[in-house]
Amino acid sequence: MLAIKNNISLTRIIVKNRSARLLLSTQKRFNSDNVSTTQNDIQKKDEEVGESNKTENTGVIHKSKRETLIYFDNIYQRAGSIFNLLQWYDFISLRSTTKSTSQRIMKYANNPANPIHGLELNSLVPMRKDGGCFAKFYIPPNYTLSEVNAKIQSNTELASKGNLLSFITKVTAFPVKGTPWIEDLKRLPKKIIHVKFEGEHIFTEEELYALFRRYGQIVEIIAGGTQQATIIFKSLKGATCAKNCINGLFVNGTTLHIQFDKKGSSTYVRDFFVNHTRIAVPLLFAFISILAVLIFDPIREFMIEQKITHKYSLSKDNYWIKYLARWTNKTMSSFRNFLGSYNSKQQSDVTSLWEERVEQANDLKMWLEENNNTFVIVRGPRGSGKHELVMRYTLKDRNNVLYLDCENLVKTRIDSKFLKNAASQLGYYPIFPWINSIASIVDLGVQGLTGQKSGLSESKEKQFNTMLGTSLMAIRRIALQKYKPTITLEDGTVVSIKEEDYLQQHPEEKPVIVIDRFSNKSEINNFVYKELADWAALLVQMNMAHVVFLTETVSPNQLLSESLPNQVFKNLVLSDASKENSEKYVLERLDEKYQNEKLRKGVETSLAPLGGRMLDLQGFVRRVKSGESPEEALNKMIIQSTEQITQMFLNDKANPLRAAQAWELIELLSENYYVDFDKIVFKPLFKAAPEEALLDLEKQGLITVSRDRGILDKIMPAKPLFKSSFQNLVKDAKVSTVLKTGYYLRVIAFETGRIRKWEEELRLLGKVSDQKMFKSRLEYLSNKIDLSDKVIDNSENEIKKLSQSV
Repeated sequence: MLAIKNNISLTRIIVKNRSARLLLSTQKRFNSDNVSTTQNDIQKKDEEVGESNKTENTGVIHKSKRETLIYFDNIYQRAGSIFNLLQWYDFISLRSTTKSTSQRIMKYANNPANPIHGLELNSLVPMRKDGGCFAKFYIPPNYTLSEVNAKIQSNTELASKGNLLSFITKVTAFPVKGTPWIEDLKRLPKKIIHVKFEGEHIFTEEELYALFRRYGQIVEIIAGGTQQATIIFKSLKGATCAKNCINGLFVNGTTLHIQFDKKGSSTYVRDFFVNHTRIAVPLLFAFISILAVLIFDPIREFMIEQKITHKYSLSKDNYWIKYLARWTNKTMSSFRNFLGSYNSKQQSDVTSLWEERVEQANDLKMWLEENNNTFVIVRGPRGSGKHELVMRYTLKDRNNVLYLDCENLVKTRIDSKFLKNAASQLGYYPIFPWINSIASIVDLGVQGLTGQKSGLSESKEKQFNTMLGTSLMAIRRIALQKYKPTITLEDGTVVSIKEEDYLQQHPEEKPVIVIDRFSNKSEINNFVYKELADWAALLVQMNMAHVVFLTETVSPNQLLSESLPNQVFKNLVLSDASKENSEKYVLERLDEKYQNEKLRKGVETSLAPLGGRMLDLQGFVRRVKSGESPEEALNKMIIQSTEQITQMFLNDKANPLRAAQAWELIELLSENYYVDFDKIVFKPLFKAAPEEALLDLEKQGLITVSRDRGILDKIMPAKPLFKSSFQNLVKDAKVSTVLKTGYYLRVIAFETGRIRKWEEELRLLGKVSDQKMFKSRLEYLSNKIDLSDKVIDNSENEIKKLSQSV
């Protein structure tokens, strides 16, 4: 009895479990069937409220039982990227219009060799990202659904074979078995699709293969669990056709949902940058740098060539414009001469120079015509006419000159402005200084993430060196633009010529690089001089250019010798003109009225304080031509230079000691044409560093120091006009009193500082118990303090005298 009861209970449990499984299976089937029911409900709700239920709004293609839905592949350019440029073809060609696409679909679907009578295309839904489209056809009355689909497939295959480019443009047609989802999300087609199963049936690999293989070759099928699988196709075509035809298919109680793999190449790149910052960021900037070099460097070389040759510019430096100007001047001169109105006293630019300068200009021209190693240093005091001699007289007819001004470079404090200035002088365009600023910020970010700098940002020294390197390549192209590897002689013999031999035989083809205001020291951007010296030395060693340095002193010679050792430089020293040549130079430029004896004598008298400094002579001529008398022009020039001296040298609040030293020299040079160096060495303000003080004042343009076998010898005014300015300052009682008082106050401050230092040392020595050990040192310090006290007393007495004289 107990066994019967147990059997009955077991039977009830089994029946109950079976009922549960049946209920679960029915529920799953209901859920699957409920998908289409839900879509129908949405459609009905849309119709009730009068809202649009088009495919582009709902993502669903609605069709009746007498309609068939076919997916045509390879109708459009398939999108491999959101920014795929080939997609523009569809928008600019007839393929982009719905009408033209409909006509193409009908040609594929209904072939005259196998017609489907009464076939109509109801609607067309493009799938541009996937490269295909959905076509909904009305099934004619005499055909079944399977017959229409089979005919459309065979007709499409037949039409595609007749195309010459069928291996690329082949179109295939597949009936849609599932419920396609028409979406415009930012999802690109991939070769990998993920299939999710909603239902109780678990698909095997064989079943998945049988279902998906018809759309394209499958590389791999990966079962990701009981409810999903991953299928990898060999081509995008297979993946897109499978996704659009199978998605939403209900088989054996299970619905298949298909999506493209979301992890594409962009994700890999992003993951690489996030997980390998130390490697990825430098690689990215390296790639950008290589791309920039490939694109911009040829442009920059061309712009530098243009800067040197002016080949395509309309400026006065263009060869043809120069030629036209010379021809016009020659023609007009001949015409004036024919009419008798030509002034025989008008002379050419070169002959207007005095004899010494004509000879020096000819020497420089001859050096530039030599075969190799043209490394010329033109030296002369400020205002001696170095720039005019080289650029206006010597190189005016050359079409391959590059002029660089060092002073404009070294005085630029902001890095971006320095780079722009350097690029402007070299013709180095385009330039992007802001990129280095961004790289610096990125460099800091990388350092924060990885603990070390990426090295992306470059210093201005390195960027300037890069500019010079690019300029070197451009100069080489200019020098070799007429070079031919072989030439044919008159007897037909072909001779090969090396680049070095060509440049040796044609020095006129080599560009001339003029580096003006070259020095060896600067408070900022001092690297410019070294970089230019090394660059110029390389140009000369490679025999690609002539280099001319313009400098005021002999100090840069050591720097140039370091850059180009074992090389004898060609030196051209410019001095002031003699009295006779100065008068001749000025009188030839003034009006004819100054040729009479009285006015001529007034000019000659006024020229004496100016000496032979070219810049001052030119300024004097301009003033007289503007209507000033010679005496008035001279007085105004003296006043102007006096103000310049006062502002630059005597009001130096940042360095009061240097201002006091300048005044001491002004007083001495107002009485003497020059002062010996040995008289300056023992002056109180010069004792500490006499050479440094004098060289600094020479560099600033107050004095000129001559040298005897490399040792400082005589100190003179920087230019003859300064002597009159010095005398003007000293003789003016009011100004002189102010300047002298300031001078003595600076002397007192200087000596007081020295005494304070010695007293500190005495204080420390006073703590020693045995004073005899430092007796000599104590006596020395005591004597130094006594001497400084006397200097202070004398200075205070002088200040009292000056105050009483006012």
